[in-house]
Amino acid sequence: MKINLDNRLAAVASFVPAGKVVADIGTDHAYLPVYLIVNGIAPYIIASDCANGPLEGSRRLLELLSLEKKIDLRMGDGLSVLEPDEAQVVCIAGMGGRTICEIMLTSPQVALSVERFILQPQRNVSVLRRFLQDNGYKIVAEEMVFEKGFYYVIMAVERGQMQLNTQEIEYGPLLLKNGHPFLAPCLRLKLGDIEQILQRLSNKNGKEVAARVRCLEDEAERIREVLSNMPKL
Repeated sequence: MKINLDNRLAAVASFVPAGKVVADIGTDHAYLPVYLIVNGIAPYIIASDCANGPLEGSRRLLELLSLEKKIDLRMGDGLSVLEPDEAQVVCIAGMGGRTICEIMLTSPQVALSVERFILQPQRNVSVLRRFLQDNGYKIVAEEMVFEKGFYYVIMAVERGQMQLNTQEIEYGPLLLKNGHPFLAPCLRLKLGDIEQILQRLSNKNGKEVAARVRCLEDEAERIREVLSNMPKL
């Protein structure tokens, strides 16, 4: 049986070093673990989820493919399903950036034993980048993909130091450095959304509205500055 991953999970898989034990936190239907095993990328995987429904579906898939001995399904929250040094690579995809921060903070001994985290936040990406900088992690690879009308950021993270400026925290140090082809259209889309919100707020009054407008105008200006320095495609 061939497992085809969507662009988002394919990017996650591309950051997994060959030959490492992998933990997939929040595995859902276990498509990523199956892909990594079937393609010989990982020899053994721990796949977890906090809901029984997805795990039951995953269990049936593993039985169908006779992969029960290579993919260990576990029920639980975050890194609590792991012991220190049990997995060299941990994938956390499809969760909010703040949730990913909490997962990495809640089980510090496990987190410190991980060689590489592969993270795909659904939102609050800048919050996650700042957390990584402040907690002794560095982004070693960064990708952006387009899937079903949305742009997603995927990053590979290892222990180390990095100092990011405001633009790098907001838009990605390696995406900016490498001039990723999806970054400009993503920022133009975001700028358009901000301008629409500002238009809707233009006839409203109040201190809270004024503060919101200032924040949005500052963000719009930062995006315009980044776009002005990018090659026109």
